[in-house]
Amino acid sequence: MNKRLIIIVLALLSLGGATLCAQNYQMPEVRISGDKVRVNGKSYYAHVVLEKQTLYSIGKAYDVSLQDIYDSNRNLDLENAGLKVGQVIFIPTKPNAPFSSSDNTASSSESTTKTAEGQAAEGRTPSSAENATEGVRPSAGTTTGNNRYSVIVPPPAESAEPKAESRPEAGQEKSESKQESALDRWLYPGKYRKSQEQPEQAVQPVQTASENSEAEERPDDDSPATVKDTVSAFELDIPGRVSVAVILPFTSSRMSDNSVDYYSGLLLAARDLGEAGISVDINAIDVRDSASISKESLSRHDVIIGPITSKDMQSILDKCPEDKLIISPLDPHASVLAADKPEVQAPTPTTLQNKDIVRWALEEKGPADSLVLITSKGAPLSEGSKCIIEALKESGVRYHTISYGILEGLSIQRSFEAHYSADGVTRYIIAADDESFVNDAVRNINLMVFKKHEVALYAPSRIRSFSMIETEYLHSVNTHISAAYITDFNNKNVSNFIMAYRALFNTEPNQFAFHGYDTLHFFVNLTRSYGRQWPKVLENYSERGLQTDFRFVREEGAAGYVNTAVRRVVYTPDYQIVLQ
Repeated sequence: MNKRLIIIVLALLSLGGATLCAQNYQMPEVRISGDKVRVNGKSYYAHVVLEKQTLYSIGKAYDVSLQDIYDSNRNLDLENAGLKVGQVIFIPTKPNAPFSSSDNTASSSESTTKTAEGQAAEGRTPSSAENATEGVRPSAGTTTGNNRYSVIVPPPAESAEPKAESRPEAGQEKSESKQESALDRWLYPGKYRKSQEQPEQAVQPVQTASENSEAEERPDDDSPATVKDTVSAFELDIPGRVSVAVILPFTSSRMSDNSVDYYSGLLLAARDLGEAGISVDINAIDVRDSASISKESLSRHDVIIGPITSKDMQSILDKCPEDKLIISPLDPHASVLAADKPEVQAPTPTTLQNKDIVRWALEEKGPADSLVLITSKGAPLSEGSKCIIEALKESGVRYHTISYGILEGLSIQRSFEAHYSADGVTRYIIAADDESFVNDAVRNINLMVFKKHEVALYAPSRIRSFSMIETEYLHSVNTHISAAYITDFNNKNVSNFIMAYRALFNTEPNQFAFHGYDTLHFFVNLTRSYGRQWPKVLENYSERGLQTDFRFVREEGAAGYVNTAVRRVVYTPDYQIVLQ
């Protein structure tokens, strides 16, 4: 009897435990994606598979059958391979329904507009766009070529034109989900933007900066944007949502890791701007999608970024609307196009960086100092080296020249000793690009330090990438570098960016990621301050980014603008890296 009683009690306990487990089990949450793509005339949601999601839970959330999902993703062989976390799958908006404009309108708080900041928060690598209302769209089928990201970038939609309703009227409010949590706010910040609760008229332009020239040129991190001069009055046309077209080789073999990094940084900037109350719609357009690159389609965007190469820029600039400018994002050599094309050169050209090397050396040269130019004898001069030599000649300042071949390195020390300053600092400027030669020149300068001479080296920014040169030597010779990209890792905003980038993309940000972030941040802030006529004030507006500064100038008679801002960094003898 006792044995039977024990068995019954154990059975009841086991049933109770099973019931308890059943009560605690919850179906993995599946959010309806706000991203849609069009493939072969049909519309699909582009859903990113998250941990614990299943085909059943996804199908139930989207109200489609498993067969519909299988048929929409034949290339993934989901029936046999199953799902993988981070995978992008297509979900038909309606089983086998053709694409229509009505598909682009979100109908509930669960599927409401998700702009670029929402996509970045989910850790997705960028892709093609369909319209501004739904922000960034991921893509079908082709990988990015960057194995670090473990994501898929789909083919571009046939049209990347933003819909008219993507720019709300003044006073229009954005509905929010009734149920929100801290996790929701972090993952989907675009759903909780404050900007849509404010009328458009409330937006005011940035205040004119003080007359202090130093503050204008290098504003503090806490107030990054400044306007140097009073801007002539004009009617502000400030969009409620800033529409940004990004033209990159999304489905081309030219989609390099650097392009992916740049776009990922751009996405993170969109997310952060959204959290700050500035709504951004990113419309990703493949550079080969000629149907989406026309004067009519480009005129619908407030900011146009891309493409990468000078050749592609040339063809896009020919289609630029009269009141627009196209931003060249990565190629410093594309600056030549700004002479007669409506181009904005975002990276500071190498020639301007090298001119600043000479300017810096002359600024610091004292009466007792000696100035020495070092060149590689017999080697062809690059454009950068020519620029340094010409700038020195134009300065009218007296300087010495040491020109030697790499094989003379062991015997050339006598020439270094002949031109040093006994009572001041010997300031060396290197005008050479060959890594072996530059390494030998640094070695010879370091020998002067060993002999107790005070020296300073001024070198092109690429010296930082030379693996042959020991960092210890850069500090020993007091190296000064002018560059377009220099990151201050002591800056708290830089630290925040790095942590967010790691969390979203599971990799370290490089200079291209930083540059993408800074570029979008600058031009969206400019648009929200001065509206769609921002080209009229571009020369008067400057901003200090995480890695890149922006200060644009248009030469007399030129059609475009070139960034002239550089950052100066010193490798000090006490082993500090000081950003000036």
